[in-house]
Amino acid sequence: MKRTGLVILLVLACLPLAAQQMSVEEFAKVRRMPWNKTIEVDKASAIVDFVTEEKGFTFLANGKVQAEAQEGDGMVTVKFPKKTKAIVIRHPSFGQYTWKSAKNKSLKVNSHYRALLFASDPTVDFKAPKQWVIFRMSPANTLLTVDSLSKQVRSDIVEMYLPVGKHSYRVESPFYEAEEGSFELSDSVRADIPVRLQPFYSYLTVKPEWRGRRDLYIDLARISKKEATSFRMQEGWHRVNVFRKDKCCYDSLLLVGRAEKKLLTIADADLHPLPLKLTDPMPVAPPDSVALAAVRLTPIKITAHDPQAEIWVDLEKKAVGEWEDSLSLGIHFVEARKEGVSSSPLRLLIEDSFPKEITLEAAGAGYGLVNIHCNVAGADITIDGKDYGQTPKIVRLEATRNYRVTLSKDGYKAVSQKIPPRGNNLTDVYMKLKKKKRI
Repeated sequence: MKRTGLVILLVLACLPLAAQQMSVEEFAKVRRMPWNKTIEVDKASAIVDFVTEEKGFTFLANGKVQAEAQEGDGMVTVKFPKKTKAIVIRHPSFGQYTWKSAKNKSLKVNSHYRALLFASDPTVDFKAPKQWVIFRMSPANTLLTVDSLSKQVRSDIVEMYLPVGKHSYRVESPFYEAEEGSFELSDSVRADIPVRLQPFYSYLTVKPEWRGRRDLYIDLARISKKEATSFRMQEGWHRVNVFRKDKCCYDSLLLVGRAEKKLLTIADADLHPLPLKLTDPMPVAPPDSVALAAVRLTPIKITAHDPQAEIWVDLEKKAVGEWEDSLSLGIHFVEARKEGVSSSPLRLLIEDSFPKEITLEAAGAGYGLVNIHCNVAGADITIDGKDYGQTPKIVRLEATRNYRVTLSKDGYKAVSQKIPPRGNNLTDVYMKLKKKKRI
């Protein structure tokens, strides 16, 4: 009976150990090479990089001395004092684990080590923090917005690496109905989302009822000598002309609605000689004031932040540096391009005819995350003279230029470095602070 009770107690005592597991694997010394300047050493300490996605670890050197730990992106960097043979690793969820160095030898100071730190609960399935989603687009040129991030897409396949959970998306393109939806990412299966936008092109059919041979033009493009339907067009005002040789005998502006299939009949009585030529610019409104009030075109001035950047409206190049014209009511896509890069696309909704002025951000603009950490925890971060808190920290910066990042702390020499953030990406920055010499 006593033996049975002892066995039960042993089993109960082992349950927490079995449920919470930690291990250190692939422990090795990292050699400092001339081309790898990120490997740091400390003459008074041994530095160990524990590669792990978990947070909240504490470390005791030889089970007694609290070691200085600094959490970074996917890694915890720990400094151990001289003569450290055993390391006690603690975590609020995974318990405690004691790891001894190979052959029971002490970690060498002025050395840098790296190891994989695995922490898991066998009773709970591991869940990846991020997952892939693939959008298969038709058409290829669209504006894709996922949650609050928008990007101009010029390919039919878009891959994104997003946190597990629910996300919303919206896909837009000129001449197409926008599509909205949501998807949920799991840790085990990527999402594959087909997006096929439905066109809402407008068409204009002109039915001539005149005698003789005459040429029909729509928006100054020759269509036919007889009844014809225009190419696909966007909603708004369009110009219809009839020419006999080089003489115009019909000129009119016609309003075509969204996805409208409009029919225009032109009789012989509607044709009159007019002093117009094909080289004349297309008017933005009918000549009379009554028609002008009904046109509903919006005067707009678009200026690029960079005067050398191209201005694109609805995927068409309009000008360089500055563009001034009129746009119809509705949704338009505006961006600046230069040397193969573009600004964040602007979704412009025009709801009235009041004049508008827009300044586009620099081409290539976007935001990048910068993961700033160093060999000393709690160093003050200054970027271009502005305070951004203390290390370690991930900072969001506009990816349009280089930034001067400065780290400082009492008792250490300040260090500075120029950082070029990468748009929509994470840049890892590791900087070393050296102690000031005592006088």
